[in-house]
Amino acid sequence: MSVEAIRAPSSPRRTSSAYMAAVGCSVAGSAAGFLGATGTTNAAGNPGNGAVYTGIYVSAVLLTSALVIPYAPTLSHRLGARSLFIKCKAVTAVVWLAVGFLLLAGVPGMPLLLVLSPVLGALSGLGSVVSPVMNKAYLAAPGMAAAFARMAVICGFAWGIGSLAGGLLLDIAPLGWGLIVNGVLTIPLAVIVSRFAPLAALSDPIERGRPWHDVWGSLRGSEALRRVTLMACVVALCIAPLALLLVPITQDLRHQPLLVGSGLLMAAMALGEAFSPKLVRRLSLRHADLPSATLTAIGAGVVLILFGISSILLSGPVELGVWTLISVAFGVFRFASRAFTIGATAESRAPELTASSLATMMLVAGLFAPLGTFVWSLLIGYFSASTAVLCGGTAMIVLGIPILISTQSANSRNAAGGAAAE
Repeated sequence: MSVEAIRAPSSPRRTSSAYMAAVGCSVAGSAAGFLGATGTTNAAGNPGNGAVYTGIYVSAVLLTSALVIPYAPTLSHRLGARSLFIKCKAVTAVVWLAVGFLLLAGVPGMPLLLVLSPVLGALSGLGSVVSPVMNKAYLAAPGMAAAFARMAVICGFAWGIGSLAGGLLLDIAPLGWGLIVNGVLTIPLAVIVSRFAPLAALSDPIERGRPWHDVWGSLRGSEALRRVTLMACVVALCIAPLALLLVPITQDLRHQPLLVGSGLLMAAMALGEAFSPKLVRRLSLRHADLPSATLTAIGAGVVLILFGISSILLSGPVELGVWTLISVAFGVFRFASRAFTIGATAESRAPELTASSLATMMLVAGLFAPLGTFVWSLLIGYFSASTAVLCGGTAMIVLGIPILISTQSANSRNAAGGAAAE
């Protein structure tokens, strides 16, 4: 019997509550694991190459994740979205537990993480395509953006708790414990999804024999998908690296203890994520998903500029305090933009092509993500964190405004065409 056929009798409230609780545990573990992994790579590059070492590791994971994404719809079709999700989470738990114990046993961290980065990237890539589909099904949400916004509250608080607790733990314990905590807290999600059936039907994507051809064919056949993918690429280059390089950024700002400071900034961004649904609801009343995604990404770029200015003018605990407040605002705009991007991608083509559309957008944006992360790491390592955030914020605004104008022009043409047809 396939996993898709398993039906555990339960009320809708119990199912959605169990799913959200399990996701919260997994996200909290991911925060601790992220601190442990990037803390390890940052320590390997000391005294001056921590940002570059971390950028190499994160870029390797992101690149592998992007290369696997085209095969996600095919695997989801053959295994079932639910079964693929369970397998990804189970293997992820095993891998992080193994890495954590190997680090505690004295295995050098940087070579170990680099060797396993293809596995970690592949699991991340598959999960990034299937997770939005699972969220929509287990919450019975009307759309992808609504499901993402609802989960943002849970994930925001969970990431914040995991960041703070992980920073405090790893300040007194070996870094390997962060990875072990990640593995342990991932297990409940695999168990819950295998036990409880989703509240809405999971529509498997159309199987494609040539995944890469499908990606380029999807882009050629949908102008709407091309536009949202372009926006996602700009975000991956300009603003997304901030959250991935917080440990070397905190080190560049000379804040001690390092992981406690990094965890505080991560928690602040997570708090912003929890508030992002309010912004999503407000903008949804006035704008379509793609213009809203662009507006919020530009807002995140403005916040990055505030980051850079504050780090130049301030120092010490005052600087960290101001950065923490600004991080909340960054989290609001960044995660609202992500919610709208997922919604715009899901609506760019027919409903049965949702998984394929998400895979296409995430693949192309994922190919730009390692480049953005590595460039940021070089700017931090050879210049400063202030330089990196100022460059990223300025580039986001300069590139985002033309995209916003073109998107609004396209919407106006479509509205005029629809009125003429009537």
